[in-house]
Amino acid sequence: MIEKNSPGRIVFNIMNYGFMALFAVACIAPIWHVAMASISEPRVLMGTSGVLWKPVGDLTMKGYQLVLKNANILTGYGNTILYVAWNAVVGTVCTMVAGFLVSRKDFKLQIPLLLFIMFTMMFSGGLIPTYQVTRMLGLINNRLVMMIPGLMNAFYIVMMKSAFEQLSPSYEESAKLDGAGPLTILFRILMPLVKANIAVIVMFSVVMTWNSWYPASIYLPKAREYWPLQLFMREILIQNDTAKILTGADAAAKADMTKNLVKYCVTIVGTLPVLCAYPFAQRYFVQGATLGGVKG
Repeated sequence: MIEKNSPGRIVFNIMNYGFMALFAVACIAPIWHVAMASISEPRVLMGTSGVLWKPVGDLTMKGYQLVLKNANILTGYGNTILYVAWNAVVGTVCTMVAGFLVSRKDFKLQIPLLLFIMFTMMFSGGLIPTYQVTRMLGLINNRLVMMIPGLMNAFYIVMMKSAFEQLSPSYEESAKLDGAGPLTILFRILMPLVKANIAVIVMFSVVMTWNSWYPASIYLPKAREYWPLQLFMREILIQNDTAKILTGADAAAKADMTKNLVKYCVTIVGTLPVLCAYPFAQRYFVQGATLGGVKG
Protein backbone atom coordinates (compact mmCIF):
# COMPACT_ATOMS: atom_id res chain seq x y z
CA MET A 1 0.00 0.00 0.00
CA ILE A 2 1.32 3.41 -1.02
CA GLU A 3 0.74 6.16 1.51
CA LYS A 4 -0.05 9.66 0.30
CA ASN A 5 2.20 12.51 1.34
CA SER A 6 -0.29 14.62 3.24
CA PRO A 7 0.74 18.10 4.45
CA GLY A 8 1.02 16.78 8.01
CA ARG A 9 3.33 13.94 6.95
CA ILE A 10 5.50 16.32 4.92
CA VAL A 11 5.88 18.63 7.92
CA PHE A 12 6.66 15.66 10.16
CA ASN A 13 9.34 14.38 7.77
CA ILE A 14 10.95 17.82 7.53
CA MET A 15 11.05 18.18 11.31
CA ASN A 16 12.21 14.59 11.79
CA TYR A 17 15.06 14.80 9.27
CA GLY A 18 16.00 18.25 10.53
CA PHE A 19 16.20 17.07 14.14
CA MET A 20 18.27 14.02 13.19
CA ALA A 21 20.62 16.20 11.13
CA LEU A 22 21.14 18.56 14.07
CA PHE A 23 21.68 15.61 16.38
CA ALA A 24 24.27 14.15 13.99
CA VAL A 25 26.11 17.49 13.82
CA ALA A 26 26.07 17.71 17.64
CA CYS A 27 27.67 14.26 17.85
CA ILE A 28 30.25 14.83 15.13
CA ALA A 29 31.24 18.41 16.00
CA PRO A 30 33.36 17.59 19.11
CA ILE A 31 35.29 14.88 17.28
CA TRP A 32 35.80 17.11 14.25
CA HIS A 33 36.95 19.98 16.48
CA VAL A 34 39.58 17.81 18.18
CA ALA A 35 40.79 16.43 14.83
CA MET A 36 41.13 19.92 13.28
CA ALA A 37 42.84 21.32 16.39
CA SER A 38 45.36 18.46 16.42
CA ILE A 39 46.78 19.54 13.03
CA SER A 40 46.60 23.31 13.62
CA GLU A 41 49.50 25.65 14.23
CA PRO A 42 50.08 25.80 18.02
CA ARG A 43 50.69 29.56 18.20
CA VAL A 44 47.46 30.36 16.32
CA LEU A 45 45.52 27.67 18.18
CA MET A 46 46.23 29.31 21.53
CA GLY A 47 44.41 32.47 20.43
CA THR A 48 41.43 30.68 18.87
CA SER A 49 38.11 30.01 20.61
CA GLY A 50 34.94 28.21 19.58
CA VAL A 51 34.48 25.11 17.45
CA LEU A 52 37.06 24.60 14.71
CA TRP A 53 35.65 23.53 11.38
CA LYS A 54 39.03 23.74 9.65
CA PRO A 55 42.65 23.88 10.81
CA VAL A 56 43.95 27.29 11.86
CA GLY A 57 47.36 28.46 10.73
CA ASP A 58 49.68 26.15 8.84
CA LEU A 59 48.99 22.43 8.85
CA THR A 60 51.38 20.62 11.17
CA MET A 61 51.94 17.10 12.47
CA LYS A 62 54.22 18.34 15.22
CA GLY A 63 51.79 17.35 17.97
CA TYR A 64 51.60 13.75 16.75
CA GLN A 65 55.38 13.60 16.47
CA LEU A 66 55.72 14.74 20.08
CA VAL A 67 53.13 12.25 21.31
CA LEU A 68 54.59 9.30 19.42
CA LYS A 69 58.07 10.14 20.69
CA ASN A 70 56.80 9.35 24.18
CA ALA A 71 57.75 5.73 24.87
CA ASN A 72 54.85 5.38 27.30
CA ILE A 73 52.33 5.81 24.46
CA LEU A 74 53.78 2.85 22.55
CA THR A 75 53.92 0.76 25.73
CA GLY A 76 50.31 1.64 26.49
CA TYR A 77 49.23 0.73 22.97
CA GLY A 78 50.85 -2.69 23.25
CA ASN A 79 49.27 -3.41 26.63
CA THR A 80 45.84 -2.17 25.57
CA ILE A 81 45.86 -4.25 22.37
CA LEU A 82 46.77 -7.32 24.45
CA TYR A 83 43.95 -6.68 26.96
CA VAL A 84 41.44 -5.94 24.20
CA ALA A 85 42.32 -9.07 22.22
CA TRP A 86 42.15 -11.23 25.35
CA ASN A 87 38.74 -9.94 26.45
CA ALA A 88 37.32 -9.94 22.93
CA VAL A 89 38.33 -13.54 22.20
CA VAL A 90 38.61 -15.44 25.48
CA GLY A 91 35.98 -13.39 27.27
CA THR A 92 33.45 -13.79 24.45
CA VAL A 93 34.03 -17.56 24.26
CA CYS A 94 33.57 -17.94 28.04
CA THR A 95 30.45 -15.76 27.92
CA MET A 96 29.01 -17.80 25.09
CA VAL A 97 29.66 -21.09 26.92
CA ALA A 98 28.07 -19.71 30.11
CA GLY A 99 25.03 -18.43 28.21
CA PHE A 100 24.61 -21.79 26.49
CA LEU A 101 24.86 -23.61 29.82
CA VAL A 102 22.18 -21.58 31.62
CA SER A 103 19.88 -21.80 28.60
CA ARG A 104 19.69 -25.61 28.79
CA LYS A 105 16.45 -26.66 30.48
CA ASP A 106 17.86 -30.12 31.21
CA PHE A 107 20.73 -28.64 33.24
CA LYS A 108 19.89 -29.29 36.91
CA LEU A 109 21.71 -26.22 38.23
CA GLN A 110 20.24 -23.86 35.63
CA ILE A 111 18.06 -21.84 38.01
CA PRO A 112 20.56 -21.54 40.92
CA LEU A 113 23.38 -20.61 38.57
CA LEU A 114 21.23 -18.08 36.70
CA LEU A 115 20.10 -16.49 39.97
CA PHE A 116 23.72 -16.27 41.11
CA ILE A 117 24.71 -14.56 37.85
CA MET A 118 21.82 -12.11 38.02
CA PHE A 119 22.60 -11.37 41.69
CA THR A 120 26.02 -10.06 40.63
CA MET A 121 24.31 -7.63 38.25
CA MET A 122 22.59 -5.88 41.16
CA PHE A 123 25.10 -6.25 44.00
CA SER A 124 28.87 -6.15 44.24
CA GLY A 125 31.39 -6.54 47.04
CA GLY A 126 32.63 -2.97 46.79
CA LEU A 127 36.07 -1.59 46.07
CA ILE A 128 37.82 -2.39 49.37
CA PRO A 129 36.73 -6.08 49.62
CA THR A 130 37.53 -6.55 45.94
CA TYR A 131 40.97 -5.03 46.46
CA GLN A 132 41.62 -7.29 49.47
CA VAL A 133 40.65 -10.41 47.52
CA THR A 134 42.82 -9.30 44.60
CA ARG A 135 45.76 -8.66 46.95
CA MET A 136 45.41 -12.08 48.63
CA LEU A 137 45.42 -13.71 45.19
CA GLY A 138 48.75 -12.01 44.45
CA LEU A 139 47.43 -10.04 41.50
CA ILE A 140 48.49 -6.56 42.63
CA ASN A 141 51.06 -5.15 40.15
CA ASN A 142 50.48 -8.25 38.03
CA ARG A 143 49.38 -8.14 34.41
CA LEU A 144 46.78 -10.85 35.09
CA VAL A 145 44.73 -8.42 37.18
CA MET A 146 43.71 -6.74 33.91
CA MET A 147 42.86 -10.04 32.22
CA ILE A 148 41.12 -12.33 34.71
CA PRO A 149 38.76 -10.48 37.14
CA GLY A 150 36.75 -8.68 34.46
CA LEU A 151 36.84 -11.44 31.88
CA MET A 152 33.08 -12.13 31.92
CA ASN A 153 30.08 -9.83 32.20
CA ALA A 154 26.78 -11.00 33.72
CA PHE A 155 24.69 -8.87 31.36
CA TYR A 156 26.37 -10.42 28.32
CA ILE A 157 25.71 -13.91 29.71
CA VAL A 158 22.00 -13.15 30.07
CA MET A 159 22.00 -11.71 26.54
CA MET A 160 23.50 -14.92 25.12
CA LYS A 161 21.06 -17.01 27.16
CA SER A 162 18.11 -15.16 25.62
CA ALA A 163 19.58 -15.53 22.13
CA PHE A 164 20.02 -19.29 22.48
CA GLU A 165 16.50 -19.70 23.87
CA GLN A 166 15.05 -17.97 20.79
CA LEU A 167 16.52 -20.61 18.48
CA SER A 168 14.35 -23.53 17.43
CA PRO A 169 15.02 -26.75 19.40
CA SER A 170 15.06 -28.63 16.10
CA TYR A 171 18.63 -27.47 15.43
CA GLU A 172 19.91 -29.15 18.56
CA GLU A 173 17.71 -32.21 18.19
CA SER A 174 18.85 -32.91 14.64
CA ALA A 175 22.50 -32.47 15.66
CA LYS A 176 22.06 -34.94 18.53
CA LEU A 177 20.60 -37.49 16.11
CA ASP A 178 23.80 -37.19 14.10
CA GLY A 179 25.88 -37.87 17.22
CA ALA A 180 27.01 -34.31 17.94
CA GLY A 181 28.12 -33.48 21.47
CA PRO A 182 27.40 -30.26 23.41
CA LEU A 183 30.54 -28.44 22.22
CA THR A 184 29.88 -29.40 18.60
CA ILE A 185 26.30 -28.20 18.91
CA LEU A 186 27.43 -24.93 20.45
CA PHE A 187 30.32 -24.00 18.17
CA ARG A 188 29.25 -25.53 14.85
CA ILE A 189 25.46 -25.38 14.94
CA LEU A 190 24.26 -22.61 17.24
CA MET A 191 27.12 -20.11 17.17
CA PRO A 192 26.63 -19.13 13.49
CA LEU A 193 22.96 -18.45 14.25
CA VAL A 194 23.74 -15.91 17.00
CA LYS A 195 26.67 -14.16 15.32
CA ALA A 196 24.89 -10.81 15.61
CA ASN A 197 24.86 -11.13 19.40
CA ILE A 198 28.49 -12.21 19.38
CA ALA A 199 29.43 -9.17 17.30
CA VAL A 200 27.66 -6.88 19.80
CA ILE A 201 29.42 -8.48 22.77
CA VAL A 202 32.80 -8.30 21.04
CA MET A 203 32.34 -4.62 20.17
CA PHE A 204 31.13 -3.71 23.64
CA SER A 205 34.06 -5.60 25.18
CA VAL A 206 36.52 -3.86 22.87
CA VAL A 207 35.18 -0.39 23.64
CA MET A 208 34.94 -1.01 27.38
CA THR A 209 38.43 -2.49 27.62
CA TRP A 210 39.95 0.16 25.36
CA ASN A 211 38.56 2.98 27.52
CA SER A 212 39.37 1.32 30.84
CA TRP A 213 41.93 3.02 33.08
CA TYR A 214 40.54 2.98 36.63
CA PRO A 215 41.30 -0.70 37.47
CA ALA A 216 44.89 -0.21 36.32
CA SER A 217 45.26 2.89 38.50
CA ILE A 218 44.10 0.87 41.54
CA TYR A 219 45.79 -2.49 40.97
CA LEU A 220 48.95 -1.52 39.04
CA PRO A 221 50.36 1.44 41.00
CA LYS A 222 54.00 0.29 40.73
CA ALA A 223 53.85 -1.59 37.42
CA ARG A 224 53.90 1.13 34.77
CA GLU A 225 55.08 -1.38 32.19
CA TYR A 226 51.60 -2.98 32.40
CA TRP A 227 49.59 0.25 32.21
CA PRO A 228 47.02 0.51 29.39
CA LEU A 229 47.05 3.41 26.96
CA GLN A 230 44.18 5.27 28.61
CA LEU A 231 46.03 5.51 31.93
CA PHE A 232 49.07 7.02 30.23
CA MET A 233 46.74 9.39 28.37
CA ARG A 234 45.13 10.42 31.65
CA GLU A 235 48.53 11.12 33.13
CA ILE A 236 49.52 13.29 30.17
CA LEU A 237 46.21 15.18 30.08
CA ILE A 238 46.09 15.84 33.82
CA GLN A 239 49.74 16.61 34.44
CA ASN A 240 50.11 18.30 31.04
CA ASP A 241 53.88 18.25 31.54
CA THR A 242 54.83 18.79 27.92
CA ALA A 243 58.29 20.00 28.91
CA LYS A 244 59.28 16.39 29.60
CA ILE A 245 58.64 15.56 25.94
CA LEU A 246 60.38 18.61 24.54
CA THR A 247 64.12 19.17 24.69
CA GLY A 248 66.33 22.20 24.29
CA ALA A 249 67.00 25.48 26.03
CA ASP A 250 63.55 26.90 25.21
CA ALA A 251 61.68 23.80 26.37
CA ALA A 252 59.51 25.75 28.81
CA ALA A 253 58.40 28.26 26.19
CA LYS A 254 57.66 25.51 23.70
CA ALA A 255 55.70 23.61 26.32
CA ASP A 256 53.39 26.57 26.96
CA MET A 257 52.74 26.91 23.24
CA THR A 258 52.11 23.23 22.47
CA LYS A 259 50.36 21.97 25.60
CA ASN A 260 46.86 22.27 24.09
CA LEU A 261 48.05 20.76 20.81
CA VAL A 262 49.43 17.73 22.65
CA LYS A 263 46.10 17.27 24.45
CA TYR A 264 44.21 17.15 21.17
CA CYS A 265 46.72 14.77 19.57
CA VAL A 266 46.69 12.41 22.55
CA THR A 267 42.88 12.29 22.37
CA ILE A 268 42.93 11.38 18.68
CA VAL A 269 45.66 8.78 19.13
CA GLY A 270 43.67 7.11 21.91
CA THR A 271 40.26 7.10 20.22
CA LEU A 272 41.06 6.65 16.52
CA PRO A 273 41.24 2.81 16.52
CA VAL A 274 37.80 2.48 18.13
CA LEU A 275 36.31 5.11 15.81
CA CYS A 276 37.63 3.17 12.81
CA ALA A 277 36.33 -0.19 14.06
CA TYR A 278 32.87 0.96 15.14
CA PRO A 279 31.30 1.41 11.65
CA PHE A 280 32.08 -2.19 10.70
CA ALA A 281 30.20 -3.59 13.73
CA GLN A 282 27.44 -0.99 13.94
CA ARG A 283 25.11 -2.85 11.58
CA TYR A 284 24.95 -5.76 14.04
CA PHE A 285 23.98 -3.62 17.03
CA VAL A 286 20.21 -3.35 16.60
CA GLN A 287 19.79 -6.94 15.48
CA GLY A 288 22.09 -8.36 18.14
CA ALA A 289 20.92 -6.24 21.05
CA THR A 290 17.21 -6.97 20.43
CA LEU A 291 17.48 -10.66 19.48
CA GLY A 292 15.93 -12.66 22.27
CA GLY A 293 14.20 -9.68 23.85
CA VAL A 294 10.67 -10.59 22.75
CA LYS A 295 9.23 -14.01 22.12
CA GLY A 296 6.69 -14.33 19.38
